[in-house]
Amino acid sequence: MQPDRRFLWGLTVCGEDTYVCLFMPSKAYATPAMNVRTPEGRRALIDFFVGWSLCEWDRCGYDPSMVLRSIVPRLRRNPIPMAGPSTSETASGSQQPVRHMQSKLTYYEIQVHNYDPESQEHTTRQYFANLPMVNADRLFSRHTRCFSGSFTDPNLRCGYDGRVIATSLLKTGWPESNMDIADDTRDECHMLRKINRILGDDADLNGRYPTLVCGGRARIDLGNGVMVDDSVQSILAEVDTEVTVHRVHKRLVIEPLGEPLNTVRTVRELIMVLYDAMSAYSAIHDRCQILHRDISTNNIIVCRNADGSARGTLIDFDFALDIEREATNPTRYKA
Repeated sequence: MQPDRRFLWGLTVCGEDTYVCLFMPSKAYATPAMNVRTPEGRRALIDFFVGWSLCEWDRCGYDPSMVLRSIVPRLRRNPIPMAGPSTSETASGSQQPVRHMQSKLTYYEIQVHNYDPESQEHTTRQYFANLPMVNADRLFSRHTRCFSGSFTDPNLRCGYDGRVIATSLLKTGWPESNMDIADDTRDECHMLRKINRILGDDADLNGRYPTLVCGGRARIDLGNGVMVDDSVQSILAEVDTEVTVHRVHKRLVIEPLGEPLNTVRTVRELIMVLYDAMSAYSAIHDRCQILHRDISTNNIIVCRNADGSARGTLIDFDFALDIEREATNPTRYKA
């Protein structure tokens, strides 16, 4: 699925009957049959085509808070040439660096909405991301996508390889959630905030778990400054149907940026990386009362220090459980 898609429209033709289908992260919805041999059926189908051609961008399924851009950055002196000779001679015979045109840069500009649970205020930051590292490959799922990038405008600073200089990871998806943000007890942002608050002063664990830079529920502008959470329920607000599985669009930016576990270079390095991740797991369970519940090779990444040595980081708290909150009220989560 395209990275900037929230949902998909489709047409199904069965003989004389045509159905318009709406594919959401959890299930698909279909219109009653429109018989194209009857005037009423043809009129109904034409109404859909006209509506699609005139409706707003977000009603077509695209994400208005995410824009694909393409630029050619300014000329700069490049100490490492992309191709051809690296120097040129002046009239005096001295060598001067050749000015090379940078590669064309294609990137996403994404709005990240940060929610502060203490002040209950929403703020927005612009994130500049490379094309997705992990893309949604299923029709019905959490539609998790991961992008590397930073908050620095690539027009001001970018790499010569035609990529945004990445310093962090943006994770976006549609997990099952409670519609009331105060009762969303299994929210990944909540887990990371608690972990960062409790373990933040422990230098021995630094880098072994993600640091939350910002994050929260994605929001959609309905016009006139009215902002709502981007959710299955808000998308289907004008449709007379019951939402059985509540999914909310969420984005979070985390550090550090790492590599897959299979990039370790030696057995010793693998053991050290796993030790780091498991020590973080134990500390998060014992001191933060959070159970990860999704340990796998995909959720342990390798981060390189300045000297080239490796350390392990435990990531992905999508399925984590806050034991304290669940013990207080185990029925609060409704998904």
